[in-house]
Amino acid sequence: MGSNAGWDDLDSLVSFNFGIANTVGLTGFNLQFKIQSLHTAATRYNNWIVQYGFGSNPSSFTTMATSPAVLVLDSNFSNTSVTVNFGSALNNQSQPVWIRIMAGDTSSGSGSRPLVAVDDFNLSWTGSAAGDPKPLIASLNPQDNATGVAITTVPAITFDKNISSGTGNVYIRNLTDATTQTLAVGSIGVAGMTATLTGTTLLNGKNYAIQFDSTCFTASGNNSYGIYDSTSWNFTTIPATNPAQTSLNETFTGCNAPTFGLFTEFSVNGTQTWRCSNFGRNDTDAVYMNGFASGSSNDNEDWLISPAMNLSAMTNPYLHFWSKRRFNGNNTKEVFVSNNYTGTGDPNAVGWTNLNVNFSSLDSTYIPFYNNNLTSYKASNFHFAFKYVSAASGTADEWSIDDVYVTDGPVSVRDLSAINLQFAVVGQVSESLQMIFNAEFAQDLNVEILSTSGQVLSKSVIQIAAGKNTRQMDVSALANGVYMVRVGKGQQTAVAKFTKN
Repeated sequence: MGSNAGWDDLDSLVSFNFGIANTVGLTGFNLQFKIQSLHTAATRYNNWIVQYGFGSNPSSFTTMATSPAVLVLDSNFSNTSVTVNFGSALNNQSQPVWIRIMAGDTSSGSGSRPLVAVDDFNLSWTGSAAGDPKPLIASLNPQDNATGVAITTVPAITFDKNISSGTGNVYIRNLTDATTQTLAVGSIGVAGMTATLTGTTLLNGKNYAIQFDSTCFTASGNNSYGIYDSTSWNFTTIPATNPAQTSLNETFTGCNAPTFGLFTEFSVNGTQTWRCSNFGRNDTDAVYMNGFASGSSNDNEDWLISPAMNLSAMTNPYLHFWSKRRFNGNNTKEVFVSNNYTGTGDPNAVGWTNLNVNFSSLDSTYIPFYNNNLTSYKASNFHFAFKYVSAASGTADEWSIDDVYVTDGPVSVRDLSAINLQFAVVGQVSESLQMIFNAEFAQDLNVEILSTSGQVLSKSVIQIAAGKNTRQMDVSALANGVYMVRVGKGQQTAVAKFTKN
């Protein structure tokens, strides 16, 4: 990092500087990195730029075009992928070359300044450094940062020179499970310019990084550089195929992107994706999607897709979930279901049916969306999905989803706003009556079972905690028929109907 003379000292602006001794024999430089906004309480913003300069102490720098063209860092929590094509500007330079990422102006506004980070800095080029006798990596299979890699893939490294086996080990690090497979270099295949990592075992749904000692591969007695970090060559394998779920109650507890409980995400378009939220409905876990980043709305199409569902044993399965929005926006939010999706790949490759959920009441606090009927799809395995679409020409907001569950039969919902309580009765009652409570605080409630004529058939008092509660009452002694359950405290009561079969 380095300071930038001439800027407002109160802003303490700095730059990320990267230097190369020379680029003789190298052409076609391309840069990829991620720039991140990490301070959601910031009230100022900066525009960031990428520049290059020549010499040990450059007297001037040239600003390059970036994609996206404008990099705004402000109060939005964001992780923007940036690319820069230097064309021929850095080709075959016999002097030091400097690249810097920096704020292009002083911060605008007043109050807290943005907090900015740079990650995954990756500079690529064509050719080999003049006079370097070491074998240099020309290509990797799978490529660095590849996703959806088949577990049958045998990783391979291709160098710019013919190589021989040296000494040392290759390390296949399973970052997901924190395990390592060690391969002695003498046990793998080396032929011509390529080392094929025979003996590698990959598992579905894991994030891998491959490393190797600098002594593993040699060319004319010169060792390669080796890889000793977990970012230079990493990739993710195809997610494991989970068995079809016969029930669902997903709270996203322990959400750790790209793992979203039983759900998976698929980004059709755009750099923003579904992420884990620290602001769940009753806990710290939920999922959200926001197409607004770097100071503007962006083109995005992102799906949050359920596991395969097999609800053939249910009479009338219904989907329920809680949702909220943050910020104002006019982007599209929809819920779809499909009997044709296989669980992997682009969801647009198959047909989906819109459940036509009405999100007009969506607000800044979580509200329930009960009783989305799935009965028409239960005969064979199916998936349902939450689809978010935003456009650069529109205004994107943030959409959160939490507490997604399925019941056999609809729920009858009643509101007891004076005591900050909602309760729902799950249909298809047989031996026991199941009720779901959502309470702002712990409390005791009176529960009565009534006949349709209003006769009290049983009474009890139940204790519920703050948050979501499930309670059951034994109704096995009741004859089949229609009944009422009355729940309340003091003068605040609500009644819901249920049918015993």
